[in-house]
Amino acid sequence: MAKKKIELFINIDNEKEFEYMLAHNLERLICAELHSSFAGPCTALDHLFVKIKLDWGDGKVVLLRVCVDEIQSLSRFQCQSEPVFLFIVNNKITRVFRGVNNILFAEVAKKEIEYYNKGFEGGLVERPSYEIGEASPEEQEWLKTRLLARQEEEMLAVTQRNQRQAARKRHRAELMVPHLKHINFVLFWPHAKHAHPELYERWDINNIVMVGREEIYLTKEIAEDVLYAGDAPLNEASLHMLLSGPALAICFRLLDEDKHFVSLVRRILYEELAPLDESKSLNEQFPRKTAFDLYKTFSPAKEDVLRKRHEDKLKRRDEALEKRARRLSEMQRLARQAIEDAIQAKRAQREQQKLQLLKAGNLSALEKLRQEPFDERVDIVVPEELPEEEESSEEENYDEYFPPAGLVIPGFYAPPNDIAKANGLAILFPILVSENVTPEPEYLPPHVLVMIDMVKRYKAIETMANYKKEIIHMGIFKATCPTDAVHIAYSVKQFDSKQRNHDLESLKLAFMVSVKSDLALLELTDLIPFHVSRDPTVGEVECTALFSVDYSDHYNEFEDFGIINKYNKT
Repeated sequence: MAKKKIELFINIDNEKEFEYMLAHNLERLICAELHSSFAGPCTALDHLFVKIKLDWGDGKVVLLRVCVDEIQSLSRFQCQSEPVFLFIVNNKITRVFRGVNNILFAEVAKKEIEYYNKGFEGGLVERPSYEIGEASPEEQEWLKTRLLARQEEEMLAVTQRNQRQAARKRHRAELMVPHLKHINFVLFWPHAKHAHPELYERWDINNIVMVGREEIYLTKEIAEDVLYAGDAPLNEASLHMLLSGPALAICFRLLDEDKHFVSLVRRILYEELAPLDESKSLNEQFPRKTAFDLYKTFSPAKEDVLRKRHEDKLKRRDEALEKRARRLSEMQRLARQAIEDAIQAKRAQREQQKLQLLKAGNLSALEKLRQEPFDERVDIVVPEELPEEEESSEEENYDEYFPPAGLVIPGFYAPPNDIAKANGLAILFPILVSENVTPEPEYLPPHVLVMIDMVKRYKAIETMANYKKEIIHMGIFKATCPTDAVHIAYSVKQFDSKQRNHDLESLKLAFMVSVKSDLALLELTDLIPFHVSRDPTVGEVECTALFSVDYSDHYNEFEDFGIINKYNKT
């Protein structure tokens, strides 16, 4: 006759079941194993729980397996894979044990049973206990440690992501460099836009012509991106000035192909002294400085700024008063002239009347008109003063930001290297750049890694032929997981052409798949892949392990599809 299986644990899945077990076992010791649904319960200590229930507990211990996903009072234990055990007496937590350690857990269980028996027999047991939803000091310390560890992991993940993005950004610029040797740019700060026409002669004598001009309002992010890999002083004052108005970006073309454009522009602006103009006197000459030193300034102190504003305000007021006086004088002159013209017109009209009476022979009327006094009054008034105008009130902004004094503010910036030049051109003059090269996208779409067994390679290629735009990278690797992958070939065609004996079981066809649209990923999952990234965050890390930023720079990895992928190889 078969023995009846002993059920060690009572499974609890929701708040109602958990509260019921607590309410109906107030006089018993409860040992509850807590777990999340994604991790499942721990079975490593099952043999120990048999002893606890049958031998040590003498039927007074209730064992629970509690899934904490839907239990609010145990929410602090959710989303973790490490097993946690609670000892509960009379609806109070007396001890919390974490991890899997047979020997230590056995000692803790024996001690808890001893405390329970002592209290059950009426003995006095003085020990701290806590509400079910309350975290003990030990738990709080553990949760704090866990939070710090999670924050460190997140910071590390962000740092690694930034490093990957920085590597991609640099590689993107490196690919553009050979195609942009003949063009360059100079960015003028808003306060120094006048420097462009003043420096124009320097470009002409070096066979440099202007091919593009843009006035652009920059944000802090765009400004830092334009100045990437450069040497412009990115201090508070220079950025504040750069963002204060429209900056001027000029694109130049070099007509001499045998010169390095970056070095030439830097020499003209940062090294050469202002040339002497023999047609001008010494007082009219530019100071003998480099263009950079000539146009750079230093941030003023707050007091100097406010004093200058006050002086400008007084100057504008004086100019306004002088302008009003000139306007009043002119209006008076015009009024007097109008009066004189009106009187002359009335006199001419009187003489015309006399002439008409004389021609008509009406001598009596003519004599009467002559005896009438001449009235010189006109309806024109000479103004004595102008009407009062409302003065514009300038409210003082007490929250206005003033950069620290003495910081360098450049008048312009020219990239010091080809990487900085290519990156800046792609931002400031994308149309001119696109005439020479189509840049890779700086940011990839969300993506995951899919690894297919090599025996399914032809089926996978046939399936993905309809979703070529969603494949960012692909390749063949010898791997048992993403972290130990060794590259074998870029394409199935290249792999087949090698005609080598390979153990297909150890080889995988890997796809870096965009998930902006999930159709390609769904088609690949129908092939029952060997591995699929859990989500795009993990997919980014796993894809980086297989596909470096310069992957397939010198080989068309998409030759199996007969096209070049639009993400990378246009």
